[in-house]
Amino acid sequence: MVTENNTEKLLKLIAGRTELTADEFKSLVIAVDTHNVLAKVFLLEGTPYVFKSSPMKYIIFREQVAERFSVGSQDVCIVGSAKLGFSPSPSKFGKKFEAESDVDVVVISEEIFHFGSFELFKSLNSVPPSLHDLRKMEREKSTVVSVDIQNLIKIKTVLRNYTFNNFNPSLLPRESTLRQEIFDKITSTAGLFLALEPQVFVSKIRCRIFKSWKAAEDYYANSLWQLKSDFGNGAEATDHDDIDAVELETPTNNSA
Repeated sequence: MVTENNTEKLLKLIAGRTELTADEFKSLVIAVDTHNVLAKVFLLEGTPYVFKSSPMKYIIFREQVAERFSVGSQDVCIVGSAKLGFSPSPSKFGKKFEAESDVDVVVISEEIFHFGSFELFKSLNSVPPSLHDLRKMEREKSTVVSVDIQNLIKIKTVLRNYTFNNFNPSLLPRESTLRQEIFDKITSTAGLFLALEPQVFVSKIRCRIFKSWKAAEDYYANSLWQLKSDFGNGAEATDHDDIDAVELETPTNNSA
């Protein structure tokens, strides 16, 4: 149980530090009722763990991504284990960032969010059964509808992401031009990680597009709220990104 004195002590960490141990971060998640501040301070702001010894290279990384996506460098950040040094995801909380871990990138772009969401919904329109078939089944008083479970998960995931004003390009069909375009842009930044000391051979870079910073803050605050709930009830944890099926896989080991 977190006492008032312990809570005050933990909250002081927000004002004085932006790098915590997994145990300290867990204590903060449990102690705090409103998680927007934690999401903003520890997940969306500051120099990531992966760039802690080369903060200037993080500035370069943000500028490279920003140039490719036609946004400002202030509209790019790294989240997840590459940011904290350990995973904040419920199913693998506390797992240390390693030289071959994934890197999660956030890009803020209302234009890409709207265009990407449109492309996603357009692709979902072709998922069977069609609206015509459903209406036919309704007329025939059918009470059983067969839907592939993977398609249903994808539809629910896209709707959930849209509710939180974000777009995950990995949910687009693999033949999608937009998916490949985003894939190419994010892959082209991999060389900067190889230039770090020690080198970071990320297995893939994952990208999520948000409509605004407020949307990103709300999304990750909700993730922390879910994390707190998982800590409290001992239920099997499920990550947002786990639900998102296959992320935008970006092999970087051979990238230049």
